[in-house]
Amino acid sequence: MADRLAQGTDYDQDRPKNMPFAPADGVIYHMFSSPGVQQGLPPASQQVHYQQQQQQQQQQQQHHQQQIMMQQQQQAMVQHQQQHFPQPTHSIHQAIATQNASVGKLMAQAGSNGGGGFAAQQMRRKRQNPGADSHGGSGEPMAVEAVGSMTRRNAFLDTIDPAIRRKVEAAQVYFLEYYVDHLTYIANRRRRLGDFKNAIRSVHTTRQHVQDSWSSHCMNESSILRRRRNRTREREFDILAQIGQGGYGQVFLARKRDTGEVCALKKMAKQLLVKLGEVQHILTERDILRTSKSEWLVKLLYSFQDQQSLYLAMEYVPGGDVRTLLNQNGILRHQIARFYIGEMLVAVAALHSFGYFHRDLKPENFLVDAKGHIKLTDFGLSHGHLSRPTLEAMKKKLDKVKDQEVIYHSSSEKRSFYKNMRQDDMPRAYSIVGSPDYMAPEILYTSLAMDQQRKKKNPDAPQPLADAHLGYDFRVDYWSLGCILYEFLASYAPFTGPSADDVWRNVYHWSKAFHRPEFDSAEAEGNLHPEAWDLIRRLVSHRNERLCSVNEAAAHPYFHAMNLNTLRTSERPPFVPELQSDTDKAYFDDFSNPNDMELYRDVYNKRKELDSLVDAPSAADGVDPAAFIGFTYRHNRLNRNF
Repeated sequence: MADRLAQGTDYDQDRPKNMPFAPADGVIYHMFSSPGVQQGLPPASQQVHYQQQQQQQQQQQQHHQQQIMMQQQQQAMVQHQQQHFPQPTHSIHQAIATQNASVGKLMAQAGSNGGGGFAAQQMRRKRQNPGADSHGGSGEPMAVEAVGSMTRRNAFLDTIDPAIRRKVEAAQVYFLEYYVDHLTYIANRRRRLGDFKNAIRSVHTTRQHVQDSWSSHCMNESSILRRRRNRTREREFDILAQIGQGGYGQVFLARKRDTGEVCALKKMAKQLLVKLGEVQHILTERDILRTSKSEWLVKLLYSFQDQQSLYLAMEYVPGGDVRTLLNQNGILRHQIARFYIGEMLVAVAALHSFGYFHRDLKPENFLVDAKGHIKLTDFGLSHGHLSRPTLEAMKKKLDKVKDQEVIYHSSSEKRSFYKNMRQDDMPRAYSIVGSPDYMAPEILYTSLAMDQQRKKKNPDAPQPLADAHLGYDFRVDYWSLGCILYEFLASYAPFTGPSADDVWRNVYHWSKAFHRPEFDSAEAEGNLHPEAWDLIRRLVSHRNERLCSVNEAAAHPYFHAMNLNTLRTSERPPFVPELQSDTDKAYFDDFSNPNDMELYRDVYNKRKELDSLVDAPSAADGVDPAAFIGFTYRHNRLNRNF
């Protein structure tokens, strides 16, 4: 017991006060008492026990009334905020608001015993002096001022550097998570104690059995405390197979040993991320995965780190990606294309609702889940600045081709070009800058302008764009969706060419290079309905004329027979993966197969080149630990029996 108390748990305080340790061995008790006669107790003890029951019932009623009052106050605050302080939805802000509410609720639960605790004291103070919490005697609650301050704070954060903004918001979320975690633990521990009391009262038992049960309960609490102190480690996962390979690391199919969760474990080298300026992109991806609560977005289960690597353990989506589907089918029938582009629109809108836009959408970023529906992933470039190596590589590409004339190619030639380029897709997909098949032109224009400004001014200071026509926003994602729909129905991307340089040039001069696809058969021609072509033109257009919301898309004639709001319940997917188990990896490349490994040969060569940068004498000997502050996360920290 002394050891347990030293670990920070006062078991004597939480011990059931009516637990019968004192009577002699062999006496049978019925611990669940009632106003009637209780077996084995004298009349005086029956009266005392009955009074204790009445007191407990009164305390429970008081606690229930306090919870109702807290809920009413929270609802009133939310209504007032919506009426007077409307805010755009943002993932970090949503996390803060949710956890603020959780803190209040958990404080009420943690302090509910005997009517004590901070929340209960606040309730009594408000009942005794209703005007004490008003601001300046105006009758407005202090929460209104807090909401207004949060509004001004959010507006200020939008004006500062994204890296600094993330640190500010991550710090607030960290402290809120810290207190929510500890208050949840206290509430859950008291709930477990209550369950233990009820279980003992409801059965006939002996003193020895009660003592043994209490010892087991205390040991379980000590075990929970030890597990809470443990950090997530790579060794807690059983690696089942490799399912992906990138320029920065590998992706493995894994199972967590203690929970049995199946996940996709992404492992990335810290030094390489720092050397290539990709730290902010990884932190952005972690933030989006952490804060997203949509069924259309891949969820984060765990994020953790060690001295050499970062790890993202994400939900495993077993159906492969849409690129594989395209490679196997070529042109998609219009019903299938409409289903997938509809789900992609909803998935992208879900990302936008959290305050992010993707900026790097392509078929590889859309995964097919076990039920055949779409999930969006790979948020590394979402709503952040392009890294310096990316900008430099992009500028070299554009400087080389932007002054060249666009060369016209027929649709049959483009299909041939695109087929050949897809065979070399793996190396391009993981290079610093691949082919911009789906990239909106304003990203290219803005990247060039930013590079020119950095040359004229301080290269390390973020500079506003002088040209009002430059810059880009969430509308770039709808351009990408238009290019993907084009590929669904034409079997090649709209700006493809015989080389990557041609693709860069075609996107830069997109208005000259964009044409309706031509087909060799009447069936393929009829598959591209006029409504589909009109939607493509609405998406692949100047940004001020671009269709840019799921509501606009839902109103388009192309979706007249489809309800975009109920796709997961009203539409049957055209393809449902046939899975043998929850760890089936049949829809991913087999890294034990030499033929599949040949596809990744250039990726491995590229990785060796990047590793040589890290191993070079000029490379930093270590990584600043502060670079990855706030990276660690456990999704079920609040869900376990902690």
